[in-house]
Order: sequence, then structure tokens, then C-alpha cells
Amino acid sequence: MTTSGPDPQNNPYQPLPSAPPVDPGYGQPVARPASVENSFKLWVLNALLGVVGFILTLLLGVDALRENAAREIAKQNNQGVDVDTVVTAGLVFAGVLAVGFFALYLLFAFKMRAGRNWARMTLAILGTIGILLSVLGLLTEKAAPVDMVINVIQVLIVGTAIYFLFTAESKAYFETRRAR
Repeated sequence: MTTSGPDPQNNPYQPLPSAPPVDPGYGQPVARPASVENSFKLWVLNALLGVVGFILTLLLGVDALRENAAREIAKQNNQGVDVDTVVTAGLVFAGVLAVGFFALYLLFAFKMRAGRNWARMTLAILGTIGILLSVLGLLTEKAAPVDMVINVIQVLIVGTAIYFLFTAESKAYFETRRAR
């Protein structure tokens, strides 16, 4: 009599070993440490301050923008150019950029809060660049007092947010999230 398949009595292969035991915490949500939560709140606060600063610039600085645009147009002897059109186009362009940056900023903050290390690093790098540019701007430019105060507050907020991203409990949180 013929059989289909190998003879179970003379099987040269050993069965596969069983899987290792599953970690009891696997699949469970990782508790978000307070330092990550604080950093998230500071990033959102900084984004809101940026929007407030942009709106204040629009409200308080339109006349200065108009004067600068008129002066530059006069220097270039562009007689047919309407100053109001140039200023409006510049403000619309700046507004679109501000909304885009605000949206990306919040995306990075929410992804960082969810434990994405790439978002943490992106915020840290962009925040460091922002701090350096703000400090350089404060040292070299003559800014309005409102802009100076907002810049100083933002530097302090971003510096603190970056600090919170790299505390021991934050590092452990991001390493644990990366392992999953």
C-alpha cells in the first residue's frame, strides 16, 4: 500500500520550537511621562504665540510695511506700481506661509506626543535653529518692543520644550515607543 507524504515514524525533521513568551505589557499603551506632555504644551503655546505675533505685526505694522514698500518702489522708479497691491500681495503670501508653518508645527508636536522619535528630533533641530535666529535677530536688529518681548518669550519656551524632550523619562518613553 502506498501513502501520500512522509512517514511520520522516520521523519528527519524536528518540529519548530515554540515562540518565546509574550511580554505581558506588549500591546498595552505606554504611559506618557509628564515631561513629554509639558514639552507638547510648550510647543503648542509657542505656535500660538507665533500666530499672535504675526497678527500683531499685521495690525500694528501695516503702515510701516506700506511706507517701506513705497520707498522701495520710488527707489526703483516704478511709477505704475500700486503700493497697496504690493503690500496686500505680500501680506497674503506671508499669511499662507504662516498657516502652512503653523500646521506643520502642530503636526510635529502631535507626532512627538505620540512617541515618534523623528518628530522629537525635528522639533529639537527646528527649535534650536529658531533660538539661534531669534537671539541673532535680537542682537542685530532694531525691532519693535512688542516683537522683542515675544521673541524673548519664545526663546525661553522653545528652550524649555527642548529640555523636556531630552530628560531621562522622555528618552525612555521614545525608546520604548521605537521598540514597538
